[in-house]
Amino acid sequence: MRRQPAAKGTAMTMMSMLGEVRPEHDRAADGDLVLLHYLRSFRKPVLDVWSAATDRTQLARWLGAVSGGHGNLTIEPMDGPVSRPVAVRVDHCQAPHELVVHVDGCLLEVRMTQVGVVTNVELIRRHVSPAEASAIGPRWQYLLDRLTAYLDYQPLPQWADYPKLADEYR
Repeated sequence: MRRQPAAKGTAMTMMSMLGEVRPEHDRAADGDLVLLHYLRSFRKPVLDVWSAATDRTQLARWLGAVSGGHGNLTIEPMDGPVSRPVAVRVDHCQAPHELVVHVDGCLLEVRMTQVGVVTNVELIRRHVSPAEASAIGPRWQYLLDRLTAYLDYQPLPQWADYPKLADEYR
């Protein structure tokens, strides 16, 4: 599902609401993996979006409490499909543009670029089994929607509304 950019002079809308399921190019020869790709655009400076996605105080407002250090973190989600603490290992961080992490052992890449007054956020969840995409896709959609709501000073969405998106990722 894609939204077209707003007409000139009107408010900007997000380019892509749902994630896209794409073939994984660096998969094993006998594997048939996909990646989930998301793109969001915000009328905010890249440093504001980066801070919302990486600063512990801001993360606690829309995602959950963060503890740990030295690249090994634990997030305690305040809502969502996972009710237990989540382990996060930072593999690469080049603020404010690139972040590569393992979230509970799963590879996630985040890239942020600013063009004029717009910051584009590209999120890629790699190495997904096609059978698991319908369960994993709505989770990342939900988290991006929470980030969006936080940045736009809107009420945070609730996880209960997201499992119905599973068919969009099949």
